Amino acid sequence: MKNSEWKFLSYELSPALSNYGGANGIHIEWIRRIDKGDSSNNSTLQLAAHTGTHIDYPFHFLANGKKGNDYNANELVFYQCTIVDIHSINPKNFLITPNDLEQFISNSSSTIELILFKTGFCYRRDEESYWKYNWGFAPECAGFLKTKFPRLRAIGFDLISLSSYQQRETGRLAHKEFLGTHNLLIVEDMDLRNVSADEKFSLVIISPLRFTNADGSPVTVWAKPII
Repeated sequence: MKNSEWKFLSYELSPALSNYGGANGIHIEWIRRIDKGDSSNNSTLQLAAHTGTHIDYPFHFLANGKKGNDYNANELVFYQCTIVDIHSINPKNFLITPNDLEQFISNSSSTIELILFKTGFCYRRDEESYWKYNWGFAPECAGFLKTKFPRLRAIGFDLISLSSYQQRETGRLAHKEFLGTHNLLIVEDMDLRNVSADEKFSLVIISPLRFTNADGSPVTVWAKPII
């Protein structure tokens, strides 16, 4: 198997990555350095669970929702995945609605397990507009997608959050609809710069940093293109 067959769809953790609301969420510190006379290099990381490319578990917005340890490894592996390029839409009030999505998913297979939405915001990752004026998903999108795709288990996208920073209260409702009512996992802040709309993947793996009682977690996302 050639290494080039796989793609990363997640960002490398870095202090340069801003968080939702514009906060800097990652601190990396060397505690041992060979060039300072130590016998090894060793570093520490301080970061929030919802930093960089990360997954939201139901416990993030639901007091009795499932946590990271409630999911087994098989539930984070996806064989039926589609990429939906929606960069051309102009959502009203920063909210993506079912009407916005309808034209892009009408021909997609009903067996889809994972949908990756490419909005084009990934090209603005280093700009203030990435977090300050990001699009979000309307709460109604969850039921719309689950009806269209009964086997859908997760969505991912190149937005910093499911919640638009301009529509935070609506974003909280949307999280509850996706995570709770419709049992859909959410992968936020994906790196989709090198993904084309017509690309096909035979396998996508979401690999979280595992810790006790996780409400969310940074993830590495691996995708194997069909070539």
